[in-house]
Amino acid sequence: MPYRAAKKGVRPLLFPYSAVVSESPRIPDDRALFERGPVVLFKWRNEAGWPVEYVSSNVLEVLGYGPEDLLSGVVSYGQLIFEDDIERVGREVAEATSSGATSFAHEPYRVRRRGGELVWMYDHTHVVRDGEGVTTHYLGYVFDVTSRIVAAEEKLELERRLLHAQKLESLGILAGGVAHDFNNLLTGILGQASLARKQLASRGALDDEGLLALERGVGHIEQLALRAAELTHKLLAYSGKGPVVVEPVDLGHLLHDMASILALILTRNATVVRDLAPGLPSVMADRAQLQQIVMNLLTNASDAIADAHGTITLRTRVATLDAAAAVALDLTPGKYVTFEVSDTGCGMDEQSKMRLFEPFFSTKFAGRGLGLSAVLGIVRGHHGAISVSSKVGVGSHFTIHLPATDVPSSPKTPEPELVAWRGKGTILVADDQRSIRTTLGLLLGSLGFETVTAADGKEAVELFDTRRHEIVLVLLDMTMPVMSGAEAMRAIRVLDAHVPIILSTGYSEEEATEKAGGQGAVFLQKPYRVEELESAIRAALAAPS
Repeated sequence: MPYRAAKKGVRPLLFPYSAVVSESPRIPDDRALFERGPVVLFKWRNEAGWPVEYVSSNVLEVLGYGPEDLLSGVVSYGQLIFEDDIERVGREVAEATSSGATSFAHEPYRVRRRGGELVWMYDHTHVVRDGEGVTTHYLGYVFDVTSRIVAAEEKLELERRLLHAQKLESLGILAGGVAHDFNNLLTGILGQASLARKQLASRGALDDEGLLALERGVGHIEQLALRAAELTHKLLAYSGKGPVVVEPVDLGHLLHDMASILALILTRNATVVRDLAPGLPSVMADRAQLQQIVMNLLTNASDAIADAHGTITLRTRVATLDAAAAVALDLTPGKYVTFEVSDTGCGMDEQSKMRLFEPFFSTKFAGRGLGLSAVLGIVRGHHGAISVSSKVGVGSHFTIHLPATDVPSSPKTPEPELVAWRGKGTILVADDQRSIRTTLGLLLGSLGFETVTAADGKEAVELFDTRRHEIVLVLLDMTMPVMSGAEAMRAIRVLDAHVPIILSTGYSEEEATEKAGGQGAVFLQKPYRVEELESAIRAALAAPS
């Protein structure tokens, strides 16, 4: 529209958003202030490369190109966008245009300044359409956010390093706890073994009572070794490599079976109150993981009481959750078995409660157990929920809800009975540990077999090639130098496709089967007793070729 004659002492309006200002040159108008700032105004045509029809003069300071470079077409805006970002920027423009949006903001993208330097730009754009709704132009403002992006990346890298340091600290604490537990077990094993050796040295003087004591000592050695095996299974489960067996579990029976272990971990200053409901329904769970939960919660309760005197209460019951109660716990309505652990210890403040389930978070000087984040993961993996209430100086109360099932729990597997069974022939044993090869030689000898041994997979294949006609079975460790057990098994299968093979490892059967590439073999998990070894041999020999 035509400008009206300006009144005396007043400039005409030359910019839609400018204000009436004094003629004093010391105070620039709004447009001048804007164009001297970090925000660059653009008007692009809706064409390939987004040619520029208007750009504010401060583009020179921001991008190193003057307005005439962009207005003349010497360089288009699309040419300045970094090649790795151009596809994404174009997609964002197309999606916003087709959606009918009037404006949109890009995720920050990189633009190459004159001279080659890359800078990060924030871009907010308004879509201009004609009377028929066809997009003709884009109006936008962009500004350099490189310093913000760099600061965010530096913060993220710092957080990564901090998390890595926390993980190393947590692993150190875990390793210390494992070493402590193993030392206790090994002390018992060595003590019982040395006592048995002393008794055997004077076996001529052993009477019936002495023989009974010797038998009890050997039994203690076996039980301690089994407890050490349980500890390694828990560590494997924590690392995600252990076997997970979901079955109906009676929580009351599980707590009863753990009584002797729990007595060792609970502080002597605590009075333990057991309020266990009889006749609980079963829960579908992995027994070892439930033991982890129980051990962890009771360890925390014991540590909370520490050197003071207090009470730890274990409670089980059946709860039927209605819709409101289930929603509050993010569960489905129905019947649940609940396990509660409460203590009258030091309690927690609100900040500690908020961080309670964070990985590697601990309020203890020296942590034990596998952490409440692991407990939370196990509970959620079993479609349950965990809730906690705590107050400083009063104590803490943990409640776990697990879905009940009508399937009865499996009876405890009885100890395998010694069967008067003897085999014959030669078994090839391959294991890189000399002590294991020696032990297996004795165990297999007690079953009637002769043995030939190899220290690695390559040696095992060579031995089998020269003595295949006398070897009735091959027992391979999965992890060996030079050639692994799985590789050795494949090589032996080429020489004889039908020879029975047993794969032995401390990892899970699923992982061993995967590494074996589907080749048929009987799996034997370390550590094992002579009864389990015998069972695996009989299964391998009886399997169809």
